Amino acid sequence: LETLRRPTRSNPGMAILGDIRYALRLHARSPVFAVTAVLSLALGIGASGTIFSLTDALLLAPSAGVRAPGELVDIGRSTAGSGFDNMSHPAFRFLRDQAKTLEGMAALDFSGGPMSLSDGRSSERVFARMVSHNYFAVLGTRPALGRFFLPEEDRVAGEHPVAVLTHEFWMRRFAGDPGVLRRPLRLNNREFTVVGVAEPGFQGSSLIGTDLWVPTAMVAVARGVETASDLDNPRSVWHVAVGRMKPGVTRAQVAAELNTLMAAYKKAEPRANPRHGVAIEPMSRIPGPVRLPFLAFIGLLFALTGALLVIACSNVAGLLLARATARRREMATRRALGASRARLVAQLLTETLMLFGAAGAAGLLATAWLVRLLAGLLPALPVPIALELGVNLRVTLFAMSLALVTAVVFGLAPARHAIGGDLSRALHDAHATADRRRLRLRHSLVVAQVALSLMLVVTTLLFLRTLQNAARLDPGFETSNIQLASLDVALSGYRGQQAVDLVERIQERIAAISGVTSVATARIIPLQGSSFGLGRVRIPGHEGAAGTDGLDADWNIVSPGYFSTIRMRIVDGRAFSATDRDGAPMVAVVNQAFAKRAWPGRPAVGQRFMQHVSEGNERPVEVVGVVADAKYRYINDPETPFVFVPMAQQPASEVTLFVRHAEGRAVAREIRAAVGQVEPGVPVLFVQPLEEAAALGLLPQRLAAWIAGGVGTVGVLLAALGLYGLMAFLVAQRAREIAIRMTLGASGRDMRSMVLKQAARLGLFGGAIGFALAGTAGLLVRGLLVGVPPIDPVSMMGAGLLFAMVLAGASWIPARRAAATDPAASLKTE
Repeated sequence: LETLRRPTRSNPGMAILGDIRYALRLHARSPVFAVTAVLSLALGIGASGTIFSLTDALLLAPSAGVRAPGELVDIGRSTAGSGFDNMSHPAFRFLRDQAKTLEGMAALDFSGGPMSLSDGRSSERVFARMVSHNYFAVLGTRPALGRFFLPEEDRVAGEHPVAVLTHEFWMRRFAGDPGVLRRPLRLNNREFTVVGVAEPGFQGSSLIGTDLWVPTAMVAVARGVETASDLDNPRSVWHVAVGRMKPGVTRAQVAAELNTLMAAYKKAEPRANPRHGVAIEPMSRIPGPVRLPFLAFIGLLFALTGALLVIACSNVAGLLLARATARRREMATRRALGASRARLVAQLLTETLMLFGAAGAAGLLATAWLVRLLAGLLPALPVPIALELGVNLRVTLFAMSLALVTAVVFGLAPARHAIGGDLSRALHDAHATADRRRLRLRHSLVVAQVALSLMLVVTTLLFLRTLQNAARLDPGFETSNIQLASLDVALSGYRGQQAVDLVERIQERIAAISGVTSVATARIIPLQGSSFGLGRVRIPGHEGAAGTDGLDADWNIVSPGYFSTIRMRIVDGRAFSATDRDGAPMVAVVNQAFAKRAWPGRPAVGQRFMQHVSEGNERPVEVVGVVADAKYRYINDPETPFVFVPMAQQPASEVTLFVRHAEGRAVAREIRAAVGQVEPGVPVLFVQPLEEAAALGLLPQRLAAWIAGGVGTVGVLLAALGLYGLMAFLVAQRAREIAIRMTLGASGRDMRSMVLKQAARLGLFGGAIGFALAGTAGLLVRGLLVGVPPIDPVSMMGAGLLFAMVLAGASWIPARRAAATDPAASLKTE
């Protein structure tokens, strides 16, 4: 009794130990309750921890080797005062040399690109990033071997072919040999000198990984072009910058100074775009142009997993509330013996914290497993990604903090109900009819579970129907039995007509492979989200936007046989032939959308449009064919004007081979061998089936469907368990009422109907809220949907039928138990 009266004043440590021992005994006596609660919470915490781990790896984790990342800012170009994009090199140089609020400002080609590493016998693809000489100094990293770039090595275009290797590439390709500093590397048919190796783990400030860095002055060699015009052209925007702020300087001060300097630069440089300004953002591994869509997608994933966590917590809170109601007599007895409310709340919170603590530990294990599963689901990308998914200290703290917060939030209400109310009534009215006021919280919890679970199921069905529609949607060409092989022959010095001749020889060699039925080449792979331009299109007599005769269109450069290889239908005229070469009249094939807008009501074949080549220079192009409209960037593209031109007339060095082969015939290895036989110096950048490449465009929808489907399934089970628990509890609490009703003439059917009606009311109320939430969620994700309205009756009806069956099953057992009540036996217990 003394322990109950004065535990905190006499010996708080003993009181805490006593609470822990009592909680362990209590949970041991109810193993099913404890295991169910821990597993439910672990799923919610694990799902949330997995998405947080992804967010941490992409946004929060500091890049290895970067000193004081909080002092760094990303600097890019804004247009008309908004957005974040690449800037020109002349603008960068002006800002770097004039800025006073920055300790240093460095440039980097954010996306990087492949280069050809040759040993004289064969070539392999490596990834390179172009950076200014001070890039490493601004980031604060140190070399593990040798040195970084000198200022003079980044001053004259093409003068100093030097490179710095990443530590991982040095170990993988050269086995950590220090002699690499004295060994020349042949990159893009030019000998480079390795001057240093970066420290382990350093990949720079970008999410996109790399194998090595070269100075920006080597842009012509790195990109396989003839001139380094990108260094001096104020209209060529191809890199962003990173700056380190001086102590005490804010981002607002940096932005104000750089925009003032940009205004001065535009006055001094008449070729500069007058609409361009400067955008400043905290340094991030996610590039500015895609940062907002990425954050929106991460927010969607957090919302889905957060809904599951709320469902799990609501379920456990309902279980705790049921147990708290059953223990009201115990708590009243303790209070009668002198225990304070604070003492009892401490005891109940200790029990809850132990439960949620175990769930946090189990959630960490679930997070580790789900992270590995998520890493395995990420597709192979054509560029390296510097992403290390794992459970680190931040993820651990997040999971445990989540467990602590949910324990306090969802444990206080059951504790309050256990010790609340009139003491005398709690001692003498243990078997009274259920109090509607005290059941209101449990009803609210079940309604919340039903509503959130229904929202998750509807969202899942929206994404599943999107994927189903995308699979059924005709893209305007065939993707099956086509192998892609990407090349950049400029990396080995082939440009212009030399590139065309080399690619044609490679096509002839691949066409001789057994099982290959046709081979073609294109500059752009469809359904990859990419676009390509070859100048503005002007159509004399056409009434375009703002009273001009221009027409916006995307382009692709293709070889003869491209349309037949991917089975893109020619609806008028002809496809390209071998006679459409350099010196012959310029020709093009357009799609139906282009033809309708340019020459409505007239045949497009034989018409001409003007192609912008350079300032004040344009040339006529004759339309020789019209193809059916197809999907070019994304599967949900609207009708977009599109122009195809022959590769022999408008050469491209960065191309992709489309190799159609017999079904079940693997040709990837033979394609690589064929390219090496024709020209060993040309690396194959990647080989991939067209079906996989096209599916990459639906990665956000697939990932969201996978996560929503997983959490939705678990959410349905938890909602069913919550409703079953509530109905079973109500039947037990109302045993006396049910016995009296049956004694007065009510049948078992009446009692079953009473329980089912109560469950139906909760289900209908939760369903109404759930459908409203689902409609809101659909509007938020409508940009990811294909052929499905954001408020989709089919998805809602399907989810409603599923929930009706699940909830009917969950409430049937308690209802049958109520119908089987023996009135005499129940009343005898009183």
